[in-house]
Amino acid sequence: MKMLNAINGHHIKVLFSFFFKAGIRAKRSRLFFLFTLIPTVVFIIIKLVAYLNPGENISMSNLFTQIGGSFYFQLFIPLLCLFYGSSVMNDEIDDKTLIYLTTSPVSKASIILGKYLAYFTVSVIIIIFGLFLSYGLANVSHLVELSYLKQLAIFTGVALLSVITYSSLFTLLGTLLKKSILLGLFFILGWESIVQFFPGTTQKLTVTLYIKSLLPVQLSGTDSILAFQLQPSPVSESIITLLVLTVVFLAASIFIFYKKEYVLSDIE
Repeated sequence: MKMLNAINGHHIKVLFSFFFKAGIRAKRSRLFFLFTLIPTVVFIIIKLVAYLNPGENISMSNLFTQIGGSFYFQLFIPLLCLFYGSSVMNDEIDDKTLIYLTTSPVSKASIILGKYLAYFTVSVIIIIFGLFLSYGLANVSHLVELSYLKQLAIFTGVALLSVITYSSLFTLLGTLLKKSILLGLFFILGWESIVQFFPGTTQKLTVTLYIKSLLPVQLSGTDSILAFQLQPSPVSESIITLLVLTVVFLAASIFIFYKKEYVLSDIE
């Protein structure tokens, strides 16, 4: 209760503004903006091939779900959130600025939430930029159709939920460990990438199950990596699970930040 009472909206707003501006100008953000264009470049190449070979019948809608959907939801979003989420705490340790934050009149809860929201917003801007551009290019002749706009809205909403959950998870990981990137990579490329294909209830031990359960993966057929061996959870259960996980991860991050003693060698 004391930690909740320490949350100050004004402090969160100030921290959000400062770290959002710093985050959006950072070199890594420019790199991620380039990486988010990978599906767009792929679709440009595919369209050029289709133009040069008019006899080819290529369904760009299915291709977006298989290529764009797989790229963003299977790989890019988790990796992006790993680097930004773990930076909520690790940046302060690496830059030797944690001592200034912790000795200021700003509560630790406000520090976590302010930085989390700032990096969450930067991540969302990067994701939405690439998602809209690649989806628009893949379905340029259908964008005025309601079904395609609805599908884009679904992809966007699931992307937001993905960033919310993964960012909170890796914020917790960064609060627990000074060097959390390696463990985060193992979780994304190891645990999430393997266990999601196990049959039965084992899939429920991954975040990606609940994310893929919300995607229109049926549009790409069962041969898509997004649909392979997928035993989807109900939509309402998936949304509630992702939101509950977010709250739990953030609450745990704040609790650990209050209780953990950072040695002097970590912050000087």
